Amino acid sequence: MQYWKGDENTPSKDRVRVSTFRLQPIEQFLAVMMRLRLGLYVRDVADRFSNSVSSYSSYFTTWLNFIHAELEVINVFPPRYVITRTMPNSFRDRYPSTRVIIDCTEIFIQKALSLLNQSLTYSSYKHHNTLKFLVGITPSGVISFVSEGWGGRVSDHELTSECGILDLLEPGDSVMTDKGFTISDLHAKRQCALNIPPFRGIKDQFTTEEVFQTQEIAQLGILVERSIGRVKNFHILEGVLPLSITPLITKIFQNILLVDKSRCSISSR
Repeated sequence: MQYWKGDENTPSKDRVRVSTFRLQPIEQFLAVMMRLRLGLYVRDVADRFSNSVSSYSSYFTTWLNFIHAELEVINVFPPRYVITRTMPNSFRDRYPSTRVIIDCTEIFIQKALSLLNQSLTYSSYKHHNTLKFLVGITPSGVISFVSEGWGGRVSDHELTSECGILDLLEPGDSVMTDKGFTISDLHAKRQCALNIPPFRGIKDQFTTEEVFQTQEIAQLGILVERSIGRVKNFHILEGVLPLSITPLITKIFQNILLVDKSRCSISSR
């Protein structure tokens, strides 16, 4: 394994400082997972393993890249026949063409010094600087898509349009989401349908059928919220993440979801 020793801007003396590794690979992996799961500080984990902060930082970055590369093979968008074969009856009876259920989540980050970066990452919904991810799951509850992290300023419409998930859909597919996603125009271009709760518009109230449809989609769509909720069990994502870790947040978030996906796959056998 080629260990990370800083980027091209890292001083040579700091590169030398992390050149000696004393932990065995299994111990390195454990130390990395402890930080992800428990949200421990770098110095805390380094002290627990009698290691230097610089060496542990090298472990952490190296293993994030390694885990991401190894688990990327299971980060596939299932073909339609697999979705159909594994579709629960709750979807098969009412929404048989559903290919993916999507939702967005945001992670708080520290405010940048750059005014431009402050603007790009400020979320008007969260009233904080954030990174935003789009997550998709299959009707059977398996994670099938995780986007890159985008600045919190990006809208759901733009994120859906640019993150690549639309390129994976086929004519005749349908996507389920909540009513905050005003993306019907994007799916129409792909000859896909959008299953969202109805809008009341100028009407005084929903019809009985619309009320039941809203409740039904909300109950089915909770699958993606549960998947995202399990990510929050990894406490490294709690609170406000410092700028120093921002370049790694996308891989941290994707790795956590992929680890959860692999765990669910193993437990279902």
